[in-house]
Amino acid sequence: MIEIRDLTKRYGGRVVLSIRELSLKPGRYVLRGPNGSGKTTLLRILAGLIKPSSGEVRVLGGDPYGEMRIKRLIAYVGHRTGLVEDLNGRENATLLLCGLLGCERLGPFMDMARRLNLEHILGRPVRTYSKGERTKLSVAIALASGREVLLLDEPFAPLDVPSRETLGDMLGTWEGKFVIITAHGEVPDIGGRTIELGRNPHRPYN
Repeated sequence: MIEIRDLTKRYGGRVVLSIRELSLKPGRYVLRGPNGSGKTTLLRILAGLIKPSSGEVRVLGGDPYGEMRIKRLIAYVGHRTGLVEDLNGRENATLLLCGLLGCERLGPFMDMARRLNLEHILGRPVRTYSKGERTKLSVAIALASGREVLLLDEPFAPLDVPSRETLGDMLGTWEGKFVIITAHGEVPDIGGRTIELGRNPHRPYN
């Protein structure tokens, strides 16, 4: 379960996110809302990258900000991918997957890379990649990691139409785990549930 109670996040004196109560079971979720509604902030809190100003967040029974065992269950892909620029795509995957989870994850990664049409660029340094290619590489690594919680910040935004459709199909069949993405505008239907932020802080979801 993911459970949120009385959550707020402030920057300076400004409240950028306020959620009174939200409980999620494993499944697929799309976070929507206007710019500034806190979609990225919520994803970063769930990933344990930033601490709430107040309230409680529990992911799989623990605190994602304070407990490393919980962080290890989460894969996060943000606008900045964190890839190593001078390494090629395959080397980045090896660094992240073999270094943390054992090299048995490289097989699933290559399958994800093939489906996302990345195979022909895996030998190139990441610094030569387009924004869409960087996103696809990061998402392929995240999917291959096998982690229990997958958090993707606007993964469809930089992709071309065929890649959007392929990724939509991949996420739409992801079962038994958490898949939470943010979206702005039209995105492929991945099934699951839409959560609307920025409308009613007491129950900010459908």
